[in-house]
Amino acid sequence: MRLDYIALLVYCACLACGYELVDLLEAEFSPLQMAASRALLAALLIFLFCGLARQPLGPAFRRLAPLALIGILGLGMLWAMVSLGERSVDPELTMLLVCVVPIATLIITALPPDPQRIEWPAWLGAAIAVLGLIVVIGPARLVDEPSALSGILTIVLGFSSFALANVLAESKTRGLAPAAVAGVTMLSAAVVLWGLVFLLEPPTDLRPSREGWLKMLALSVVGSALPAILVFRLVQRAGAGFMSLYGYVLPVFGIAVGWIVFGRVPEATFLVGTPIAFVGVAIVQWARRRDTRAGGSPG
Repeated sequence: MRLDYIALLVYCACLACGYELVDLLEAEFSPLQMAASRALLAALLIFLFCGLARQPLGPAFRRLAPLALIGILGLGMLWAMVSLGERSVDPELTMLLVCVVPIATLIITALPPDPQRIEWPAWLGAAIAVLGLIVVIGPARLVDEPSALSGILTIVLGFSSFALANVLAESKTRGLAPAAVAGVTMLSAAVVLWGLVFLLEPPTDLRPSREGWLKMLALSVVGSALPAILVFRLVQRAGAGFMSLYGYVLPVFGIAVGWIVFGRVPEATFLVGTPIAFVGVAIVQWARRRDTRAGGSPG
């Protein structure tokens, strides 16, 4: 179990760096181009790793339909929505919005076709987490900046899609090598995203600089390929509930990277609202573990 927590910390550190790279690449890539490029490069890197590590890809490709759905929801939609939303939202707030993942996971697991019984402490924790997010965002800001509201809702949709993908992955990827799953889902996301690029945007608009491509390669390795392998490993070993713990680990890394590396000092509302959101997520996690130990998970 200790290795799972170490893997979770590495996963969050990679994502924190990835969100900062997304912010730096906004001037050279559209949201769709960025998501499609990182997905394709990451898929190629993962397949190269599988070849060197001699991990078979055949079993993963034989489950192409469910893995493609997981890739589209958990990678394609997530990256496209986050890249689009970050046009009007700071990366630190984006990383705090991952608190949506445990809340969305809670709601999804309570829905058909296989609903779990969720006790009231978990719902109370979700409400407290939402309150913390509202404090950070600031209702006045949403009134004064309509684009901020649109960006926040877009990012929330992306993280909710990621939560759904994790729930599906817990049952659909059993017995498969995490790297192989990551490669197939990444390739599926890349195919869909590049299809949208060619459908909605002139491909000739993709003209980043050499430095832009180097940053994209870094994003593909640190913010895409490695996290994808880690997330499927963690979902298989510890479940979607454990994976949602990153909802209050990632913001800590995000604040640290933004403050130390980029000199962005968090606002007072951020410092007040973040602990409230963390308390809410912690209650959700505690309540879910208590329900599991009591044997109350199946509905």
